[in-house]
Amino acid sequence: MAKNVRIPEALYALAQREATLEDCSIAQQMEHWAKSDLAAASQRTHIAVTSSQGAAAMTRELDTLDVLSGERSADYLHFIPRTVARQSRAVFPSRYRKS
Repeated sequence: MAKNVRIPEALYALAQREATLEDCSIAQQMEHWAKSDLAAASQRTHIAVTSSQGAAAMTRELDTLDVLSGERSADYLHFIPRTVARQSRAVFPSRYRKS
């Protein structure tokens, strides 16, 4: 029997995006994530992805959604601001320079 639960809008948006990519319903996507997490929880010693890596991946996905929805500009995703990158100059060690 299906039950209703409240989830954050960001998680819903992420599930909606993934469901579209996987050609399934949002409910099926949420169920897939839940089953995957349960399977991973039963094998904690064999998991290659840490919780911090998972959180970082989700943050990247949510940031991408913000850009795609127009809430943020693409520059928001840059680790080094464009203005700083343009003012920088690459310096190579002497052994890599032409003589």
